[in-house]
Amino acid sequence: MPGLYACSPATTSLLFLRDRRNCAIIPYMENYKEVRFVLYYTMFLNLVATVAKILVGWFTGSLSILADGFDSLFDSVSNVVGLIAIYLARRPPSKDHPYGHRRYEILMTLVIAVMLFATCFQILRSAYDRLLHPTTPDITVWSFGALLLSIGVHLYVTRYEERRGRELRSEFLISDAMHTRADIFVSVSVMAGLVVVRLGYPIIDTILAVVIAFLIAKIGLEIISSSTRILTDAAAVDASRIETLALQVPGVESCHEIRSRGQEDDIYVDLHIRVAPQMPLAQAHQIAHEVQSRIERAIEGVSDVVIHIEPQPGGSNSQGSDLFARMKAIALELGIPVHHLNAHEIEGQYVVNLHLEVPEGLTLAQAHAQATQLEDRVKAEIPDVTEISTHLEPAATTRSECEAAQDDAQIVSIVQTLVRSVQQVHDCHGVSVHRAGGKPFVTLHCTLDEDLPIAEAHDVSTLIEERLRQECPNLAGVTVHVEPDEESPVTT
Repeated sequence: MPGLYACSPATTSLLFLRDRRNCAIIPYMENYKEVRFVLYYTMFLNLVATVAKILVGWFTGSLSILADGFDSLFDSVSNVVGLIAIYLARRPPSKDHPYGHRRYEILMTLVIAVMLFATCFQILRSAYDRLLHPTTPDITVWSFGALLLSIGVHLYVTRYEERRGRELRSEFLISDAMHTRADIFVSVSVMAGLVVVRLGYPIIDTILAVVIAFLIAKIGLEIISSSTRILTDAAAVDASRIETLALQVPGVESCHEIRSRGQEDDIYVDLHIRVAPQMPLAQAHQIAHEVQSRIERAIEGVSDVVIHIEPQPGGSNSQGSDLFARMKAIALELGIPVHHLNAHEIEGQYVVNLHLEVPEGLTLAQAHAQATQLEDRVKAEIPDVTEISTHLEPAATTRSECEAAQDDAQIVSIVQTLVRSVQQVHDCHGVSVHRAGGKPFVTLHCTLDEDLPIAEAHDVSTLIEERLRQECPNLAGVTVHVEPDEESPVTT
């Protein structure tokens, strides 16, 4: 189910993520048969033009027509590449590719670009050979007929494939249409070359070939530029547009860290929004749903929305929000896990309460010494803090078990036991383990009291993450999905 999440390692904030089950791939799977039909249809047409030019070039001895025929053969090859691309791209998300396989299509467009550069190289090479060894082909009516047929077929294929590519939002079909357009230039240059050869100026044929080669190279560069924007995660949507949509939702006080990536029909969006610190978890969950819904309705092509929810600094009952960040930084530097920080302001000074976790093996004197070290350091670096009350509690001891776990099932069991030991957690479920660089990456869901203020829910999510990282240092990362308990009715 959708929920509020705490994400690591980049941030320990609350966030919302809609259910991802195939959401990014379903629209493309619906178009698969149509895209496949376009590729089979255009491959047949390209083969007709290819066979006509190769036969005429062979029987007339025209090397330029023959070369043009073999160049058109690349179009049919590119259709085969396209069929492979959509076969790979249509596969649903998997354990190794949780975001789906759409980028295989983008990788295949780069194959088309390489084919364009190969065509460009071949034309330049032929032009160079023509300069060294001038030839005069046997020009007949069949020569012009084959070229006119090729031009007509390629004009139709270009317009049809580009139109269908935009309708079906297929980057590959659009790229392949650009490749076919390049073949039109080649056929026109060959026809012009035949005309000027008849007029007694064979050098013009070579000059035209060089010009067209550079035009083809330009098309290849445009394809690479478009594809690399997607592969390098360039922004897919203007951040200000997303911010405007989020701020229109009642309860959202501010928003930041707005990011987007993907291609036109498969856009991923994530952002941080801030709400009142004392807002109940269930209400914050509903706000996250509404922000997600507005973004999806307003921006066509959005497949996935991740919303990080944080307590608003400077909001009601959040006097110590900046103070807490400084105290947590000091505790992290000392290697002392802390949580449930509360501050009370009295005439410009702060009285702080916090929970401090200590290993079970420590004596009371040793645990007290750690608390004293933290308190002295905080008072020295933050003069506004005049009094600190520390609650000592034992930390969970699963490190040896976690590091010794032999398989993912054991890690899941250990994580569930550790998370359920946190007092505020009602249940832990949906634990999954993925591998990143050979190390386990854990994702889990846990439920909390739906009336828990968002600031405290944020604190619990941070505590869970810190415990998991402390007890299982071999983890590559942790994502904690925090949700309101559904057993009681949702309050608004």
